[in-house]
Amino acid sequence: MKIKTISKRKFKGVVYNFHCLPSENYFSEGVLVHNCYKNNTNQEATNMTLDTFKLIINKIPKTLTQVAFGITGIQTNPDFIPMMEYCREIGIVPNFTLSGVDLTDEIAERVSKISGALAVSAYKSDKNVCYNTVHKFTSLGMKQVNIHLMVSQETLDFVYEVLDDRMNDPRLKDMHAIVFLGVKPKGRATKGWNSLTKDQYKNLVKYCLDKGFNFGFDSCSAPKFEAAIKDMDIPKKLADRFIEASESCESSMFSAYINVGGEYWHCSFTEHEPNQSYVDVLAVNDFIGEVWYADTVVDFRKKLISGMVDGCRHCHVFPQINN
Repeated sequence: MKIKTISKRKFKGVVYNFHCLPSENYFSEGVLVHNCYKNNTNQEATNMTLDTFKLIINKIPKTLTQVAFGITGIQTNPDFIPMMEYCREIGIVPNFTLSGVDLTDEIAERVSKISGALAVSAYKSDKNVCYNTVHKFTSLGMKQVNIHLMVSQETLDFVYEVLDDRMNDPRLKDMHAIVFLGVKPKGRATKGWNSLTKDQYKNLVKYCLDKGFNFGFDSCSAPKFEAAIKDMDIPKKLADRFIEASESCESSMFSAYINVGGEYWHCSFTEHEPNQSYVDVLAVNDFIGEVWYADTVVDFRKKLISGMVDGCRHCHVFPQINN
């Protein structure tokens, strides 16, 4: 369905904030990381079918242990839960991220039994949708329930608001961690959104450490996290442990991103960027030989490794996010 006209009208009642574009994520080092705002453009929404998913997942070597799905409204794709169930059938743990806007008790009960981990996006427009969703899943016994926060200079006040709620709102007492997602210049985020400065990121990390609750971050933010830790007055052994737990860009290193059309890109943010190309997974027979060792994937991997700074892989597609 496409919006044809927009007009102002007086209205009294409940208004729901919704998001209907595709979103993607990945699972790394025990933390579900997603890029929910990446496709905030005007392109038409697309769903992957169960048959397409099976074609793709069955081409990947059996060493695969986990898959992360990106979905906003959990009912937007009718094949979503069957995809998760198929993962369990073939020995893969399914994880996902959602907004919670259309979550029902029945669906929550069903997916909580097959999910490994999940994350709920928190939006300033109505954070209670997120908090109620977190509470619903933790009440069902799920241990790996996270909150995802897009972190930028423009959203920093809300980030601290959620952190304070983490300590005081009873709905969040059993959740696992808050995960910070650094803003990237993609979609609508190309204008009006700015990454945190190193000092701002250091203050955010210090606040979390001082309060003593679990937090994580996407791999894009690893350079700033490591810089923050190195600039803090903490014992060297503890600092080394934090650095060791930090994972910088793993795109095409030990994670694979495949979009709804079956296209392998290095990560969701490189999709359709200049000088970036993809591999059509649906058209190949040998995933390792034709995808993992495709020229474009190998070249990207070499750039990541050669561009390491002090042991940390830096983004060479959006270098501005490293600073």
